[in-house]
Amino acid sequence: MLRSDAKLLYDAMREAVLTSPRSFQKTVAEIDALPSAHWTAEIRSSRWAVAMRGENVVGVAASKSPNPAMDSEDPATSRYIESVWVHPRLRGKQLGERLIKYLFATEYCNNQHIRQFVLWVYATNASAMRLYEHIGFVRTPERNVERSVRGTRTEIKYRLDFDPEVHTTVSLMTREARRQDQLHRGVAYRLLGQPGG
Repeated sequence: MLRSDAKLLYDAMREAVLTSPRSFQKTVAEIDALPSAHWTAEIRSSRWAVAMRGENVVGVAASKSPNPAMDSEDPATSRYIESVWVHPRLRGKQLGERLIKYLFATEYCNNQHIRQFVLWVYATNASAMRLYEHIGFVRTPERNVERSVRGTRTEIKYRLDFDPEVHTTVSLMTREARRQDQLHRGVAYRLLGQPGG
């Protein structure tokens, strides 16, 4: 199962970078150059949620522990949301919101000490910023300026405080919304690398 989920993640991230190149730090060529062991390691070290329509991934998002060497947040109580993508044909249907909330619920069920979710978003990605603010993320004053051969890009840090009451509300809402997605759009949500998703 892990090998097939690693292939699924590779395919999803390749499609994400192909259809939304300005939203990711990698190019399609860089994704293609990564060995299959990279995708297996990603699934083992992070929580990856996907939205599936049949056999195709139509949305992906990851939840990762902060890196103590780079991040100020406590790995015991914080998670970073990363690599959020929804297929262009399904945007505007709240799949991204439900996918992120699905990650919130699964992270909290796995660790009831989670108290905040954090993410970085490119300053040019207005639609992503609207999505995150709608979910309840708050813009922080922190910025990250990335300089590369592709130019200079600025990321803005967002934070969402999370508590058991928020979890209960999110869990109940997303359970019903996921049921509606399955019924009306043929979209199912699951976690990669776990039996039964």
